[in-house]
Amino acid sequence: MELGARATGMGGAFVAVASDGSALYYNPAGIAFQPGFRMEMDGLFVHGDFRFFPSATPPGTIVPKDGYSGFISPSLLVVPNMYMSKSISPKLTLGFGAFTPFGLGGNWTNFKDSDPAATKFVARWASTRPKMESIWMQPTVAYRVTRNLALAAGVAYVHTHALLEQSLLNPLDDGVVFGKQLAPSFFPGSDVTASGKILARLLPEARFRFAGVSRNVGANVGMLYWKPEWKTRFGFDYRTAVVQHFDGQASFAFTTGYALQPIVGLDKLAALFPNQKARVQFPTPATFAAGIATEVFGSNLISLDVQLQDYHRLKDVVLNFTQNKDVATPAEGRLVYNFHNATEVRLGFEHPMRKFTFRAGWAWDQTPVPDESVGPLWPDSTRLNFDVGVSRQMGNKELSFFYQGSKFLDRTTSVAANDKIFTNGLYSTFAQLFGFSLRIGKGSKGLEFTQ
Repeated sequence: MELGARATGMGGAFVAVASDGSALYYNPAGIAFQPGFRMEMDGLFVHGDFRFFPSATPPGTIVPKDGYSGFISPSLLVVPNMYMSKSISPKLTLGFGAFTPFGLGGNWTNFKDSDPAATKFVARWASTRPKMESIWMQPTVAYRVTRNLALAAGVAYVHTHALLEQSLLNPLDDGVVFGKQLAPSFFPGSDVTASGKILARLLPEARFRFAGVSRNVGANVGMLYWKPEWKTRFGFDYRTAVVQHFDGQASFAFTTGYALQPIVGLDKLAALFPNQKARVQFPTPATFAAGIATEVFGSNLISLDVQLQDYHRLKDVVLNFTQNKDVATPAEGRLVYNFHNATEVRLGFEHPMRKFTFRAGWAWDQTPVPDESVGPLWPDSTRLNFDVGVSRQMGNKELSFFYQGSKFLDRTTSVAANDKIFTNGLYSTFAQLFGFSLRIGKGSKGLEFTQ
């Protein structure tokens, strides 16, 4: 959610402020109050210290002293964005933004086959490397209905890339299912359940990887109302949900040196788990946000936002495989998550001086992830954000910076169904974000709010 250096410096409480290019994300009606031509480029750097301390492990497992890290490589994520707007008339303004309202990234394992099995990431059966980048390319039209009221709408082309890696054939879970399929060939007439458990412990570890691209359409609408006698603005923004349909490639690999290798070689396993085209369905939520910003306290600007995201759409993620006859891959795989809706409250402060403008912000961001879904794919908890920022005006240019410390509240899970994939334990996270933006204006001085 951290887009725009000015906005993030105010804790993201920007729906009723919307006074720079990032308004195209927070509230597109804001560009109607920005006369002339405006262009803005910003960059965001993210470093997350994700730590997991499992409450239980397979016998002989060696857990690192500081727990497992979720940021093995890369240790720093970079997120660029850009925005521009041009007033066509006193009432009509056009804009375009390319930004990333949704994304995630992590890496819990290096997957070096030479590493002893005891040192490998214990929850690799749930996920090892998740990554998603969702880019909205959004042309927008904003209209000044009156001097004080503006409405805006934008339709976006949404391009999303996703990557998911995890281990398969867990001897306590899906390996047993596969072992039952093999049991009649190895132990004719025996109890399939008992035989399946034995075979599961003799199989190699498999690695699964899916990479795909989704292209879809989203929309964004906003309203901004300025009450000059109150020195106060009111804003509302709605961003639609998007159901991502990823078309991509599923691939499988296997470790060597397993007990059944003389009988069931890698070539036979590869035939049962063929690399193939696959499709994944994944929804991103709709966003409802309302804000108020006031300058009644002298030259200080104070803003407050409340936001709701309907994450309940993320009940499950569906994987469809194209090869499911005489092989081990099913027609459909379904990962159940059962997310709930999440609320966020943001508070921002801005104080202008002669050459600089200083900002500070705070946010409370509720997690949508229930205990049963917490793991290396979703190592999430409710977080508290603390922000500071500064801008320097240089003629028609403005250079802004921000820093954010994001403390995820420590979270301990104990879900019996997750014991076999070893995702129960303590999750402790602190993320640091640093960003900057360069904003250029032409044909106007200041903001229409002050004119």
